[in-house]
Amino acid sequence: MDNDSAPNLILVKTALDKLFDEATIEMAVVGKATATDAMVFTQDTATNAAVVSSVIGGGGYFQETIDDVALTNEANVFAASPKTSIVVQFKKNLPISRTFMADQQLQAVSKSVRQQALTWGASRDRAAFSVYGNGFTTQLTIDGVAVFSNSHVNQNGDTVDNLETGALTDPNLNIAINSLRTQLSQTGVVIGYEPKFLLTPSILHQTGMSVAKSVLRAGTGNNDLNYFSEMYPGMVVKYSPFLDAFSTTAYFIGSSTNGISRFEREAFFTDLVDWKFSPNDQYQYKMRAREVVDSIEYSGLVGSTGATA
Repeated sequence: MDNDSAPNLILVKTALDKLFDEATIEMAVVGKATATDAMVFTQDTATNAAVVSSVIGGGGYFQETIDDVALTNEANVFAASPKTSIVVQFKKNLPISRTFMADQQLQAVSKSVRQQALTWGASRDRAAFSVYGNGFTTQLTIDGVAVFSNSHVNQNGDTVDNLETGALTDPNLNIAINSLRTQLSQTGVVIGYEPKFLLTPSILHQTGMSVAKSVLRAGTGNNDLNYFSEMYPGMVVKYSPFLDAFSTTAYFIGSSTNGISRFEREAFFTDLVDWKFSPNDQYQYKMRAREVVDSIEYSGLVGSTGATA
């Protein structure tokens, strides 16, 4: 085969990208959370190599008056010291032999590309869910304490507690949800956050489904209707296998717009470098992405270590 009849570079890249996309679609499983899940992570974009975030709060509730002409109280608002999130680059090169492509040995190439698709998803999600996994210890918010803590201080000066310890049971989930509902916002106001997701490690997902989604109340011999499945039919129960490495008992609930954000700088993309530029006669299938997940604030989140009954 001469060089003129060698595989067209653009066609080869298109074929590889199609294999990658198909494998990515196959990874999608009902109940499995990923970094792109807009419920679990507030989705945002980055315009530079670092994202500088702050929160503005204070001022409390609106003024109430019966006077037609009354002085309007100005809200005393404050901004927290900025938090910087450094964008991370995900990168990998997949070498593909020139002879593999020339001889149409596509099965071996296909298998390798599919494996890289799985690896990309795992790499992205492992980094993202470490924010939840470390949320009781080293992962801090803009106020300098752990994501899930009983010592948050909002911009109104109030102390906020979004840390629970009870195991995932019907009564303890009720406690966690009530904590979310009554949580003070950065302005010092009870916004009334409602739970949109329950996030668990993989091993705890079955328990989560039983507690939150069964028709009848879980863990009792009564025929009471399950409060959570009746009240919150839209609350999704999700799991991540990357949470198990941190804890097999911890779980989290959150509102649809919460304080853990995913900033995407460059969405996943690929490029194919011709074998002619390689001393080993290999194509280089380059895979790249740039993003970061970080905990900006506590708002709309409650976490439980699940350590106590």
